[in-house]
Amino acid sequence: MMLCNIDRICLSVAMLPLAAEMGWAEGAQGIVQSAFLWGYVSTQLVGGTLADRFGGKRVMAWGMVFFSVASMLLPLVAITPLTKSLGVVFPAVLLSRFLVGLGEGVALPSVNNMMARNIDIRQRASAIGGMFTGFHSGNLVGLLLSPVLLESFGWRSVFYTFGALGLPMAALWNAVVPDHRPSKEASRSTESSTDESSSVSIRALLSSPAVWAIITANVINHFGYFIYLNWMPTYFYKVLGMNLRASSFMSFVPWLVMAMGSVTTGIVTDLLINSGFDRTRMRKIVQSIALLGPVVPLLALSFGNLNASQALLALTCSLGLTSVGQFTANISEVAPTNAGKLFGLSNTFGCFSGIAGVSVAGFVVEKTGSFGSIFLMTALLNVFGAIVWNVFATAERQF
Repeated sequence: MMLCNIDRICLSVAMLPLAAEMGWAEGAQGIVQSAFLWGYVSTQLVGGTLADRFGGKRVMAWGMVFFSVASMLLPLVAITPLTKSLGVVFPAVLLSRFLVGLGEGVALPSVNNMMARNIDIRQRASAIGGMFTGFHSGNLVGLLLSPVLLESFGWRSVFYTFGALGLPMAALWNAVVPDHRPSKEASRSTESSTDESSSVSIRALLSSPAVWAIITANVINHFGYFIYLNWMPTYFYKVLGMNLRASSFMSFVPWLVMAMGSVTTGIVTDLLINSGFDRTRMRKIVQSIALLGPVVPLLALSFGNLNASQALLALTCSLGLTSVGQFTANISEVAPTNAGKLFGLSNTFGCFSGIAGVSVAGFVVEKTGSFGSIFLMTALLNVFGAIVWNVFATAERQF
């Protein structure tokens, strides 16, 4: 999962010199950033369905190889003297990032399938929190190493280096990760076979208010998350006047807090639930913190004339509080034998939200020179999400 986010975030750093070389304005940059998400959304539901049928380990391995090779296509194929002479650089770049997203789209559904089938329900929030710590740590590694590679060897080296890491990682994955061997507690929590899980249709899933609570939380999470992921270095660089290395370092801090928040929250919530705290009540409290907690710092970013330190503090608070969310852990409770499919379904909705957020942010910044209205929109969506979650969410099995 760390490798997934390294290959994802490296473009946000490389975008600054890449856009300068290509002459792309912020609107065009937003379209390029969103191309990943178009590929990502295409394999969410497919990846989850395949993982539920064939096992998350196998689907994840193929996805890892695919997105790693695709990452290297941007400098190798998309931006070359030939594509420049033909005038097809922009669509070629869009295609290369689309393919990276296509490969990464199976990752989270595959992992959620593995969590639901192999991890004791009493330890699942901790396991998912640990997984997301690796996921967010990819942002940290990418933001630390990308500027160094970029300044030393040029922006192309970023895609070659991180793409090449995928092949040995896939070999390690196949050697180390065990095949499906659920524990007794994990088996008890799923209570049926993979074949039985395939009988639950998407239409049936969409009939459940609890599923819509998960989808809503996912949509709002993606809207803000992908804006942060793709535009934070640009925010520090253009709005706050940082240089490339400083903007990457400033972007590093919020992701560090987010990585710590994910694993800490997972451990604490499992401890409280296992000591007798009601599971549904816990999921509602923690997700409400994740949705309502960022509202104040987002409003400060929207209306306040903040300096670099104040903006960093606000972004760190916003992302740190967002990281405590529990809607992912809730998926394996609502549909334990359909966790991959349900995650893929909810993430499909979430990806469309991310596409809209990343693209709209680019055009808004191009027209206004400010991120203020984007931060305000994110805050309002968070309030709406908290209402929906508290009305409809449950930790009781629905399928």
